[in-house]
Amino acid sequence: MRARLLVAALVAAAFAAGPLFTASPKAQQRGLTRAEETIVSRSSEQPQPSAYPVAMPPGVDLEVLPALGNVYLIAGGKSNVAVQVGDEGVFVVDTATADISEQVIKAIRVLSRGPINYIVTTSFDPDHFGGNERVSNAGENPTVLRPRLAGPGAAVAPQGGAAPERSQGAIVFSSENTLNRMSAPTGETSAVPFALWPSNTFFTPRKALSFNGEPIEMLHPAAAHTDGDVMVFFRRSDVIATGDIINTLGYPSFDAKRGGSIAGLLSALNDVIEVTVPRFNQQAGTRVIPGHGRILNEQDVVEYRDMMTIIHDRVKLAVDNGMTLAQLTAQQPTLDYDGLYSKPGWTGEILVEAIYNDLKKPQPRAP
Repeated sequence: MRARLLVAALVAAAFAAGPLFTASPKAQQRGLTRAEETIVSRSSEQPQPSAYPVAMPPGVDLEVLPALGNVYLIAGGKSNVAVQVGDEGVFVVDTATADISEQVIKAIRVLSRGPINYIVTTSFDPDHFGGNERVSNAGENPTVLRPRLAGPGAAVAPQGGAAPERSQGAIVFSSENTLNRMSAPTGETSAVPFALWPSNTFFTPRKALSFNGEPIEMLHPAAAHTDGDVMVFFRRSDVIATGDIINTLGYPSFDAKRGGSIAGLLSALNDVIEVTVPRFNQQAGTRVIPGHGRILNEQDVVEYRDMMTIIHDRVKLAVDNGMTLAQLTAQQPTLDYDGLYSKPGWTGEILVEAIYNDLKKPQPRAP
C-alpha cells in the first residue's frame, strides 16, 4: 500500500512540475501536442509523395504526381500514364489518347530532358495506346546509333556509304496477343494505324530489363482484363503500374471476347498483392498506379480484390444452386458496392451478368 502511495505521489509531482513530454519545436509551430505529433509520425501516409504535384507550364492541363522513387503519374487524360525517369532516359507506361499527346510530351519534358526510349502498351484499349505514334516519334530507339554532331570527332560514314542512321522513335513493348489484335487476322485490314502498333512483343509470363539503373519487370497475366494485359513493376522505385486490371473509378472489367475472364482477373489482382509490401500498419510501402484512378497502396488493392472476390463468390453460389440470371439479378449481389463502382456502361448488373456467363461456360478439365 505504501509503495502505491509513493508512486502516486511521484507521478503527481511530475505532472505538477510540467508535462512529461514536450512537443518538438516544429510540432509547436504547427500547433501540435506531443501526443498528436506521435500519432502523425506513426502514419507513414503523412504526407504521401503524391500530395505534392509537379508544376506544369501554361497550356498543360494534366496533373503530374510523384508516385515513389523515379516514377510519376501523369493524370487527367482518359487513362493514366506512368513515367520513370533517370540518367539514361524515360520509360513510359501507356500513352493515353492522341488528342493529349503533345501535353503528355510536355509533361514528360518537365520531368526529364532525356530521350524517351521505351513505351509499354498495357492492353488493346484505344485509350491506352492512342498516343503511341506521337510519343514514340518524340523519343529515340536506344538500340540505334544516335545522330552525332558534325565537326571534329564526329562519326564518319564509310566511303560511299550512308550517314549514320538516325533513331526511329522509342521502342514500344506489348504482349504478343495485343499486337495480334491490333494487326488483325491475315487478309484483313486493321482498324488500328500501323504507327500505333508495338514494335517489340513477348508471349512469356515475364520480360525483364534494366533501365536507369533499375530492374523493370513486365508481367503478363493470363486471361485477366483481356488476354494481352501487361503490368510493369519498377523494382527499385517500388511502383507497379497495372493497366486496366485495376480501375478505381469503377468495377474492374474483363472482356471475354478478347480472352478475359473473372478467374484471370482475380489471379492478376493476387499477383499485384504478391509483389506489394506495406511499410507500416498496412499503409504506404509499394505504390500501385491503376489504369484509371488514384495511386494505391497494398491495402487498397487488398480491399479491391476482396470486393471482387465477394461478388464472384455470390454469383458462383447462385450458379452452383442452379439459379437463373434473372433470379440472381433480383438479389442485387453488388448492391453494397454499387455506390462506389457502378458506372454507366459497366454497372453492377452488367458485371454480374458477365461473371455469370463466364462461370457458366464449360471449364477445361485439369490434366
